[in-house]
Amino acid sequence: MRFLNQILFLLVPTILFSQEYLNSIESIHGTEKQLDLDGFLNEVLWKDAQSFPFMEWQPDWGTPDSLTTLFITFDDDYLYVGLDAKDPNPDKIISRNLVRDGWYGDDYFAFQIDPNRTRKNAFIFSIYPSGSRYDDAIYNDNVPLGNAPSTPAYDMIWEGKTQITDNGWQAEYRIPLSNLRFEIRGGEVLGGISAQRTINYDNKLLVYPEVPQNITGANGKPSLKKPVRFVGLQPKKDLQITPYLLASTQTQFQLSADETEYQENSFNELDVGLDVRYGITPSLTLDLTLNTDFSQVEIDDQVVNLGRVSIFFPERRKFFLQQSGLFDFDLGILSQLFYSRTIGISNGQLTPIIGGAKLTGELGDWDLGFLSLQTEGTTINDNALPTENFSVLRLRRKVFNDRSFIGFMATNRLREDYVNTALGVDGVIDVGNENFIITSLATTLEGENYSNANFNLIDNSRFAFQFAKRKRDGWFYRTAYEYSGEDFNPGMGFLLREKHHNVYLGLNHGKFKTNKEKNTFQYRRWMPINSDLYFTTDFNDVLTWYNRSQWSGKFFNNDEISIFGQLQYEFLQSPLVFSREITIPEGDYFFTFFGASYSSGFQRAFKIPISAEYGSFFDGENLEFRVSPEWSINEHFTLEGSWRINYLNFKNRNVDEWINVPQLRLNWAYNLHLSGSMTAQYNSIQDQVFASARLRYNFKDGHNLYVVFNQDYNTGSTQMGIPLPRFNNRLFTLKYLYTFF
Repeated sequence: MRFLNQILFLLVPTILFSQEYLNSIESIHGTEKQLDLDGFLNEVLWKDAQSFPFMEWQPDWGTPDSLTTLFITFDDDYLYVGLDAKDPNPDKIISRNLVRDGWYGDDYFAFQIDPNRTRKNAFIFSIYPSGSRYDDAIYNDNVPLGNAPSTPAYDMIWEGKTQITDNGWQAEYRIPLSNLRFEIRGGEVLGGISAQRTINYDNKLLVYPEVPQNITGANGKPSLKKPVRFVGLQPKKDLQITPYLLASTQTQFQLSADETEYQENSFNELDVGLDVRYGITPSLTLDLTLNTDFSQVEIDDQVVNLGRVSIFFPERRKFFLQQSGLFDFDLGILSQLFYSRTIGISNGQLTPIIGGAKLTGELGDWDLGFLSLQTEGTTINDNALPTENFSVLRLRRKVFNDRSFIGFMATNRLREDYVNTALGVDGVIDVGNENFIITSLATTLEGENYSNANFNLIDNSRFAFQFAKRKRDGWFYRTAYEYSGEDFNPGMGFLLREKHHNVYLGLNHGKFKTNKEKNTFQYRRWMPINSDLYFTTDFNDVLTWYNRSQWSGKFFNNDEISIFGQLQYEFLQSPLVFSREITIPEGDYFFTFFGASYSSGFQRAFKIPISAEYGSFFDGENLEFRVSPEWSINEHFTLEGSWRINYLNFKNRNVDEWINVPQLRLNWAYNLHLSGSMTAQYNSIQDQVFASARLRYNFKDGHNLYVVFNQDYNTGSTQMGIPLPRFNNRLFTLKYLYTFF
């Protein structure tokens, strides 16, 4: 290992060494002065705080900025962050959002911190001129490992205030040190910081430090943050205790035992639960949960699947989002060895969780993640679900350089007369110049017990390998190979596709422009090759092949356009069912289609992204149209909508169908504390309308009251000759929680 390290160090220098600002450390000193958190930078402590100047990142990278200054200091309990965002046209500042974690094109300031300079993970604390806040967490150096490398529903405990002035706007943060989990290493506290500020009416993004523009996800990468030393900072342990009280009433209609009618079943519930977060050490955190509840989480968006891959739904539950990047184990695009939505969710509906524990952080040179939860037996849509235990162990450590690691994962799903175990090893290797190798090998075992489970190493395993250049200008690429065995089945995972060999090749060319007087596009990207090839596991048949060529351009006003054309081949070994009306027979199909899209600049109060595509589709034709309008009426109301329309026509079989999936959502906020949303969705394939309403009163971070209403409506009158009820499920929930910290 030592010899290999030396060879890689000599032959494969990484991009880190080319960023000069990474070679020095700025010192940040503490303060004994008091902060009156009001958004005005008029306190004495800001005069003594360390200041950091910004530069322009977009459109004219590298131009010095004289309008923006970042200030940082700390005391025994809090980290303090200040922003002075001058603006020559303060009347043009975009401030239209009062909803926590919402964003409708507002100007914003984002402060990012990697508290212990892990070069892997970071927290983001963002604020808008209105005072509304947004927080996030970044994992794996912002490199996607089959999943998103960030968690925008993170919701940490911190405070922030803003003021719009005659000279621009200002902001103040107060962040508990215990939340950041600083650690003294080698006698000092070293971290990494970065910040971004937008002037959206002028399409400007200003940053600190001088993060390169041509690297994918550069502004979020912990490895590219400015090294800082927090002189004299004393870390504090994290302890958060969050009890909750819940009252709910639910009505369900279920098919009777003789399957002749739907019978109503109503019940009320009064419940309590508890979540505890304890910092065992500054770098190791224990989360305990009892009678876990996620009823305040918004329902999933309705989707229609007109393909051969599984639909991936993102995780929204806070317990699973915290440190979620540690549990990422890439098995190919979107495929994961551990998919947290296998726990406590069945067919999109929440199921009861008795409780469990999660341990995350660092132990010596290793990243450690352990999770174990027990679900309660229940009945969902007439299906009895047994009580189950879900457990996962994750280990990972750096090798070669700060952006490379090897890891191990084990998952186990256990219920009466069934066990499913998955084991895997994985790695991410930065080989220099933003070239990455991402690879994994996993195997599964399942049966009534281990002694009677059939196991074949080849059939029960999956291997994934990809090599990618993660840049945005010039030529960049990604190539990948996957093998998924006939019996590979991770009981706690997600597979986009099963039982195949897959070869992928993607080739792109990107170009930035800075002079809007001489150029039409600020950024353009051409993708001549985006090709997937799937074989059966014995290589006897090609299952799928396609190539999509695409061109896209971003104007200087942030509007974007794209056009594409796609050639595709499919071999169906069995019929493919899309709806009650549409089934594709088994056989060979070759088809072509093309499309275009347009999206409005995010800074506009009214935006209307649209896309359309048309062409052959298996043995027929498909016309698809999507529109997603968004109207920020004022700071109190935003109206969002979407509508997907497909017209499938198979003339040779005299079969056609219109598929409609519209959605309308009203987001509202009375002030920074009281907000909510109302959503209605329709799915023509299911013949159902889904309605939900959500109210949140945020007394302060960690102290919330939720009122939630969810109901579906059947738009059809009968199914299988049985009269349908007006709705299948209606739930009204009142939840109160308070965090002691």
